[in-house]
Amino acid sequence: MKIRKLIIWPKNSAFQPREVKFELDKVNVITGASRTGKSAIIPIIDYCLGSSSCSIPIDTIRDYASWYGVILQLDQDQILIARKVPTGSNPSDDFYYYKGTSVTIPPVLKDKNASTEDVKHSLNELALLPYFSLDPDEAPQNSFKARLSIRDLMGFVFQTQDIVANQNILFYKTHAHEHREKLRTWFPFILGAENLEVLKARQRMQVLERKLNRLRRELEKERAISQEWKSNIFGHLMTAVDYGLVEAQFSQSDDPERLLELGKELIERSPDRPRIGEGQIQASNEELIKLDAQDDDLASHIAQIKNRLEEVKRLKGGFTDYGSVARKKADRLHLSRWLTDVAEHTETCPVCGEASHPNALNEIDKISAVLEEYENEASKFQVIPTTFDREELRLKQDLEDVLEQRNSLQERYDRLIQKDEQARHSFYRNKEMYIFLGHFRSSLERFEKLIEGGHLENQVQELQDEYDQLKPLVNEAAILRRADAATDIIAELMLSYLQHLDVEEKYRQSRPKVDIKELAIKVRGNEGEWHFLSEVGSASNWVSFHIAAMCAFQEFFASLPGSSVPSFVIFDQPSQVYFPKVTLVEGGEKEEDFKNYEDEDFYAVKKIFKTLSETFSKPDASWQFIVLDHADKAIYGDIEHVHEVDEWREGKKLIPTEWYADV
Repeated sequence: MKIRKLIIWPKNSAFQPREVKFELDKVNVITGASRTGKSAIIPIIDYCLGSSSCSIPIDTIRDYASWYGVILQLDQDQILIARKVPTGSNPSDDFYYYKGTSVTIPPVLKDKNASTEDVKHSLNELALLPYFSLDPDEAPQNSFKARLSIRDLMGFVFQTQDIVANQNILFYKTHAHEHREKLRTWFPFILGAENLEVLKARQRMQVLERKLNRLRRELEKERAISQEWKSNIFGHLMTAVDYGLVEAQFSQSDDPERLLELGKELIERSPDRPRIGEGQIQASNEELIKLDAQDDDLASHIAQIKNRLEEVKRLKGGFTDYGSVARKKADRLHLSRWLTDVAEHTETCPVCGEASHPNALNEIDKISAVLEEYENEASKFQVIPTTFDREELRLKQDLEDVLEQRNSLQERYDRLIQKDEQARHSFYRNKEMYIFLGHFRSSLERFEKLIEGGHLENQVQELQDEYDQLKPLVNEAAILRRADAATDIIAELMLSYLQHLDVEEKYRQSRPKVDIKELAIKVRGNEGEWHFLSEVGSASNWVSFHIAAMCAFQEFFASLPGSSVPSFVIFDQPSQVYFPKVTLVEGGEKEEDFKNYEDEDFYAVKKIFKTLSETFSKPDASWQFIVLDHADKAIYGDIEHVHEVDEWREGKKLIPTEWYADV
């Protein structure tokens, strides 16, 4: 994701929208005097990307604008995101969102077609961010474990005036506790030390842990009373001897299996049951009918969920298969650009070689257009949308919930049957004997469950097996090693950039450390100990470390497969520690003349632009820098890869003066 354009629509529709166009693979510079609107660019872009607050300067920049917008450039598509000017201190929830291969800027925006949540959801999907929280309960007190959002990644792309040379803060908005803690929590995933599979396994393990703890408590309670149940079986068998149901020679064996066998024999030899009372049967039947109806509903619900789950799996498989076939065909037919190039650089027909075909190039254009359309269609299936995984996970969770409800219903059904049988036993010719038999049957079933481990133990074992299978995926030690390896790479890249920046010589000799727990940079002191950047003197050191860090992070993210971090960084006034903004002249203000600087400060600022420029010589360079500064082309004019977007001086500003000249 890069910034193609910044757009501001005027409140007066008689004027055209203000457009600021950026190059994608350059160091884009907007230079200008104070109070021209340079520092409003970061807040405007941040606002359009779904910020929950608005930091756009009040008065002119808000008073004469109606909508703010950005055009984002993705690999294949462009996205126009526009947001209405806030009312007072309240950010607007009115958005205009459009995605296509090429975006046309509307001359006037009136109606919204999206909300803040819609835009954030779309950007999260495009960035392939995890669709779940790290806290399965999603408790408010654990908001820092909430789902990772594109908003959390803004810390890597904005270096405002108060951050770019700050010795205490490295990332945008991390002065706020919530943003700081959330970025710390998700940093291993951002660095690639954790992937989506690991996060899903971690979340599932948390669910399993809760279920296992509950079931184990229940199992322990059952096991704690097993001895009491064994004593009860002894008592029941002795009573059966008194009723003549068991031979008097019955041996009081301690073997649970033998006791269970005797009990089953007793039940099998029990006399036939007489007719049951109609009143009791009626009451039991009504309750059974209700339970049967509920069981039918749950069974139907289970079938629906299973069908839906199968449909999702088939759709996911079909999407993958179709995308694979489409990509193969597109690769075989990757001719559109070649045909177009041939047609543009020759006057002869590329098929037969003659120059007398007046419609040859037109026909080639038609063929190229068809092939290009097919190639674009194939590119849409490069990545499986996370919607499939999210729907599959939700359906699996729903299925587990409904199955638990059905198990609970079955237990109620069993208890009612037991109660019903006890009622029937009351009509036996020997009332006391049949009551005893009813109790004994119930006790025997309970004892049998305890002897065989029961359904609870089976559930515990099944959940434990699943937990054990997931545990190797969530290897905390391995994750920590991968995170440390990532920060070591970033630190090494930082050191390479510090070689060309204005820092003390000792910081060019020793690699810094990136502390993801503290979200800070550490350097090694003369005594060999690690110190935070806040303990290092000189603002020139601070700004150099910030420049080096942002370049290193972008280079590292570019090396990751499918990094979610946007590929741009905006620096607001990195030269502030070297040059004053203005010089007072006869009570007025005059912009500093950088052409008159030929000292070390001049060359220190030039090093910043050269360092940013030299990043584009890297093999995998795929990022974009935007610099907002007072420094002009006298400093960066001869540096490669630097593109001056605009110069805002002598009345030229972000908001055109004609928008408010007559007011």
